[in-house]
Amino acid sequence: MKQFIPLKKYSLYIGAGLMVTIIILFFLFAGNKESVRGPSVLKVDQNKQVTLEDKQEKTDNDSSSIFVEVKGAVKKPGVYTFQSDARVEEAIRKAGGFTSKADTIEINQAAKLEDSMMIYVRKQGEAERQTQTAGASAPDNEKSQSVNVNQADATELQTINGIGPAKAEAIITYREEHGGFQQIEDLRNISGFGEKTIERLKNELTVK
Repeated sequence: MKQFIPLKKYSLYIGAGLMVTIIILFFLFAGNKESVRGPSVLKVDQNKQVTLEDKQEKTDNDSSSIFVEVKGAVKKPGVYTFQSDARVEEAIRKAGGFTSKADTIEINQAAKLEDSMMIYVRKQGEAERQTQTAGASAPDNEKSQSVNVNQADATELQTINGIGPAKAEAIITYREEHGGFQQIEDLRNISGFGEKTIERLKNELTVK
């Protein structure tokens, strides 16, 4: 009976040792698991932070960009992107510079660019041609704005330089007595209207 006592005693030691070993292994395993998980979370957060910063930087860059069209007498006409503080000189340079036929006298290269701005560089002689075209159409415009001596009242006739109240009344009296004017030269039948006066009023008066 006594020979079983030492075996029982050693069994208790062995069981206690196993329990301690299991507990130690449990804590070691749990600690390793937490240490592995920690850097993973940190890495995700860092990636997320970098992504947000990049996105913010990209948004800031987009908001400070402007689009400008350069056309006319430049080597590479087109739409170009610039920073908001860019100048016309930079736009011309980006479009390849002026051509040999460019008229640069009206181009202010120091002017600041604006979003949706259009820079047009005219060719040499283009301004003169536009002026001549405008001058050729001037007689039609003057004719459309002329005062009709057969219909205008005294107030309207006096809007013409050189026609005062007396001459306006004389014009009205003449057309009532003679049935109207057939041509502007008929004004010579009225006192005070000489050849030079009639010649000057031809572009301001009409009979139709």
